Amino acid sequence: MAKCAVCNSRKGQRKCLREDGFVCSQCCGETRLAEHCQGCIFYRESIPVRRYSDIPRFSTNTMDSDIELQSYSNIIEGTLCHLDFLHDMSLKDAFALKILEMLLDKYHYHDTDVPCVESHLREGFDAVVNSISKDMADVSEEVIVKILSVIHFVAKRRSRGGREYFRIIQMYVGLRVGSGMRMLS
Repeated sequence: MAKCAVCNSRKGQRKCLREDGFVCSQCCGETRLAEHCQGCIFYRESIPVRRYSDIPRFSTNTMDSDIELQSYSNIIEGTLCHLDFLHDMSLKDAFALKILEMLLDKYHYHDTDVPCVESHLREGFDAVVNSISKDMADVSEEVIVKILSVIHFVAKRRSRGGREYFRIIQMYVGLRVGSGMRMLS
């Protein structure tokens, strides 16, 4: 078998349209470009990976010692509790995590479109966005992002695949029943 036409050190196992020869899988992946590789069986559009854990956030200690930040967090988590209540307390933590990721896509990554998702996820996303716009209208986007990020961090840490995060926020935050109003279960 011939050596890779790019690195000349590994076996070239893939026929390359651009190099007019064989390339190794590593060089194929590293040098792939849409204008040259369109039509190749190995070419695939890259899907951007979002690392929600790398988004700036307040520390849990900062959140714990700042009543104002806690009240903002309570608005978001209270809305999640209300959604859980509307679904007979049956939502899994994955629902909350997905909503938080959709919110981070909107506020941090500035996505203008929410991808077509299941109706209950869209309902949840819209409910939290509505709560943020009503109760946090004067809060900067940077603060909103940091609060969403710390909530996502805590939810991810608490969840074990069931309802662990939802149980905690139902117990300590309660349902958002109106602007500035929550009800503990």
